[in-house]
Amino acid sequence: MARTSTRPAAPDTTRLDATVAQVVRKLDPEQIVLFGSAARKEMAAGSDIDLLVIRERANGEPETQRVRWRPNDGAGYEADLVLMDRTTAEAGRASITRIQGIALEEGRTIYTRSDIEPIPTGPTYSWNGQGMVKDTKFEPVEATRLLGHAGEYWEIANDGKRSPIMKCVQLQASMEHALKALTIARGQRVKHKHTLNELWDDVEQAGETIRATRDRRALDALTRYGGELQYGSPEPEHDPEVTWNDTRATGEDLLNHARARVRTLIERTTSGSDD
Repeated sequence: MARTSTRPAAPDTTRLDATVAQVVRKLDPEQIVLFGSAARKEMAAGSDIDLLVIRERANGEPETQRVRWRPNDGAGYEADLVLMDRTTAEAGRASITRIQGIALEEGRTIYTRSDIEPIPTGPTYSWNGQGMVKDTKFEPVEATRLLGHAGEYWEIANDGKRSPIMKCVQLQASMEHALKALTIARGQRVKHKHTLNELWDDVEQAGETIRATRDRRALDALTRYGGELQYGSPEPEHDPEVTWNDTRATGEDLLNHARARVRTLIERTTSGSDD
């Protein structure tokens, strides 16, 4: 029996084209940008795709909307759609943390309406007097904001009023925000991902040694609670009480590490000094 490949892969062209065609028929967008794991060719089996959908905004609509897309004929991909107008997309182009900044930097345009000049995708560069450098806006306030949210999610997870499943949801969110705060504090861009082990690896590759013990299998189980439940998908196939018990101490140690390090890292990144 043939084995299913577990290697990261690019999206299937036929399924991607079917998804784009359905989105175009339904929403009449100006531009669609594929980003996330699909754009990075890191898709796992069963992955969905992330699409930035730029379209005209109707009166009363929020600047940014998140929509869960499911193919109507089974031919395409399930997708997380980020809907916004062109002005909002361009305003966040250089941001290190705003979703449109991440999408436009790491993504690629897969549809443009014929009457529209698309917003360029890929890294942007500017002249610093000596050479072309990546035009990335360092946003220490975002690291501080994310760290604050990490603490809030931690408190909710531990308030004694939550079910085991919701404790896992809040713990996953706390750890994701703490890891992204550390990444930004080191002057790095965060990628559009929610997998705790991948975010942890990104922080360590940036030069940070996290003072917490990591159980990769347990964190993979916890990650499922961050994505599987937010759109009403079936519950992850893990015992939430076991997952909570296996990851709570790691989450607490990670949060304490981030609280001790983020301010110092921001100061060092701002001054350009070595760690």
